[in-house]
Amino acid sequence: MKQAGVLLGTIALALALTGNLLAKSSDKKETKTGDTTVIAYEGHQSWPTAKSAQIMQGYAVPVYQGLPDKKYKVLGRIVDERNGVDEVGRAFGEAFGSQKHRIRDCANQAKLNGGDAVMVTDDERVLKALDTSMKSAKEESPLIHEQHKVVLIIKF
Repeated sequence: MKQAGVLLGTIALALALTGNLLAKSSDKKETKTGDTTVIAYEGHQSWPTAKSAQIMQGYAVPVYQGLPDKKYKVLGRIVDERNGVDEVGRAFGEAFGSQKHRIRDCANQAKLNGGDAVMVTDDERVLKALDTSMKSAKEESPLIHEQHKVVLIIKF
């Protein structure tokens, strides 16, 4: 009887560990987007370019800090729309969250929404074309260190 209890306990422990491992492996397959949302863009597609931009690699898509040097189409804007009670969570995330994870979330959103890259910019021509302000960009930015910039999903 004692051996049966030990055997059942061992089996239960093995099943619990196996279930935990399976849950963790399925988490890794999930694409993380954090608290980001996409606002689709429809409108003119004559966007400014520049001679150079810094490009961060190592994410689901490249992240351009500044205007690309080639023509592109804007598919949408990535925002963090938390407000009200969620503001506490946003403030906590800004204080303790990782900028690297936020960039990852934006790159994943871009890929999930058919984008070739993410563009982070405060170019006045872009803000004007999007009919947004620096204040609005700051309130909705998913990137803490880039709060005065818009984060866009672009396609080449």
